[in-house]
Amino acid sequence: MRARATGTRCGGHRPLVVTAGIGALLLATAGGALAASGDDAGDSVRDPGGRWFSIGLMSGSTRMDTALSDYRWDMTPRVDWGAQALVGRGRFATGLRVWRAQTTQRIDPSDATSAAGVSATSTEVVGHGRFATALGCDLMGVASTGLLHLGYHPDRVTVAPSGGGTPIAVDLAAVNEWTGGAGLAVRRPLGGTWAAGVEVEHSLYALDTAHRNGSTIEYGRQSFGDWSARLELAWISRRP
Repeated sequence: MRARATGTRCGGHRPLVVTAGIGALLLATAGGALAASGDDAGDSVRDPGGRWFSIGLMSGSTRMDTALSDYRWDMTPRVDWGAQALVGRGRFATGLRVWRAQTTQRIDPSDATSAAGVSATSTEVVGHGRFATALGCDLMGVASTGLLHLGYHPDRVTVAPSGGGTPIAVDLAAVNEWTGGAGLAVRRPLGGTWAAGVEVEHSLYALDTAHRNGSTIEYGRQSFGDWSARLELAWISRRP
């Protein structure tokens, strides 16, 4: 985190709405394909005694906490990527998820060239619990916990002093913090060994912060919350 910047906070829910809308269309299409094939691919997943394993690729968008705009983080939505692997028995599953979101942070508010790319990579243990089935879709609660890694690219920028003088090199150290989240997911079999899903999750974490108050720099610790919407295409292997 860097010195606090003045201005209006920005951000919005549009990337989440678009992702969720695409997910609904994808699941509706999946339902038609499943009905046409007459495949019972999802039955063993819904069987309380059925064991299964899945590997999925994910894409979507993360809406970062708008409070980060006070520290000159760019709130422009971007396409993000990830993957997850789950092992389940019946309605419950656990596994590992990796998700990478990206943005930029301007170190010097008066110099656009001082912006550095920020990659927010979360590596988390996730748990899924199916609580209902409707229209052929599994409705699940999702919980996660793990490590958030914030890395800068480049990790050193040069800032020109406001009063002139020798430019100052600023090192941008990587940050690692614990994160946890909860949300909802919908998954539907596509037939055979494939399934499609969409999930929306809210995650929380805390960061050490610094901002200018008059002629002094104040340090503290602040909590932030991000919203992520993800589409998933998963391969599922089932065992009796």
